[in-house]
Amino acid sequence: MNRTEEISIKEARLRELMKKLKVKGILLKTQANFCWFTAGGINEVTVADTLGVTSILVTERGRFILSNRIEAPRMMEDEDLSACGFTLVQFEWFDGDEATEVAKIVDPKSVVCDAQGFGYACRDKEIKELRYSLLQPEIDRYLWLGRKTSLAVESVLSVAKPGMRECMVTGEVLRLLWYDRIDSICNQSAADDRSRKYRHAIATERPVDKYLMVNVNARKWGLVTTITRIVYFGKVDRALAKQYGDTVYIECGMIAASRPGTVMSEIFKKTADLYAERGYPEEWKLHHQGGAQGYRNRDYIIFPTSTETIQDNQCLCWNPTIAGKKYGTKSEDAFIATGQGPIMITEPVVFPTLQVEVGGMRFTRPGILES
Repeated sequence: MNRTEEISIKEARLRELMKKLKVKGILLKTQANFCWFTAGGINEVTVADTLGVTSILVTERGRFILSNRIEAPRMMEDEDLSACGFTLVQFEWFDGDEATEVAKIVDPKSVVCDAQGFGYACRDKEIKELRYSLLQPEIDRYLWLGRKTSLAVESVLSVAKPGMRECMVTGEVLRLLWYDRIDSICNQSAADDRSRKYRHAIATERPVDKYLMVNVNARKWGLVTTITRIVYFGKVDRALAKQYGDTVYIECGMIAASRPGTVMSEIFKKTADLYAERGYPEEWKLHHQGGAQGYRNRDYIIFPTSTETIQDNQCLCWNPTIAGKKYGTKSEDAFIATGQGPIMITEPVVFPTLQVEVGGMRFTRPGILES
């Protein structure tokens, strides 16, 4: 399947949604949906923005790139959208506007959008659901991204030393990722007791003594994957080894239960049961347990009342955590749920491994690296 074919399949999904909603056009303004629809194109200038600098309008008869004159050449040349069958609608940055151009193409009252505040009905929920079931080229891109991310994180932790600051370690990971134009959109690095005190420990200038847990959310082609790894400077004691093993067991149990067609509330109940089984009945209350991933860090997280159903070829990422007496542990690798079982996106490459059996499946998971 080439890029144009991939875009055509996604265009058909949008047109089916148009029929369902009884509208004549769908306007895509977010970075996530632009990357998805263009099979990996980029409409960002500022990485932190939710919206892109150009938009896509899909109607019953065509697909259009709406862009001011500044961005138009890159969209059609660098992103190669001209060859993908997009029609450019260009306006001046100083006296034109997107809404006027949309109105020339289709009645704006019959247009829905993936963002609020632009005068169109917002149907972000229905639009993003079209992204959940990944096509084979997306899976292939994901596996490439997962291996690169795993190698970057694990190779940096393999040479980390006591006294390095959390931000120094994170910076080395980002340097390796950027050799392959991979963004990291969330960076957490928890040294020693910060790992048990904070569930979202963003990287600081704190130096490492004995223990470091690093989390990276890496993005390329719009796809986001997540990885957490831990290094210990010395010999891991029995209590920490058990605590980490329990954390990994819970994650593996969640993965094993994650089959297409399963309602997310069932996964949540299974998760609470797994915590209790390992002796931590209240621990799940201290942090969310993850959820659906893809073109956003989390398309949604799971709750006891979640009604979403896992789709075939959907990316998920669970992140159980345990705050021990001295150090906190987390187990987290993204995967794709299929009818034949999970396909791991990130996985141990140079780290030591643990063999875990749960839910009728056998997993090879990363251990704590002793350095």
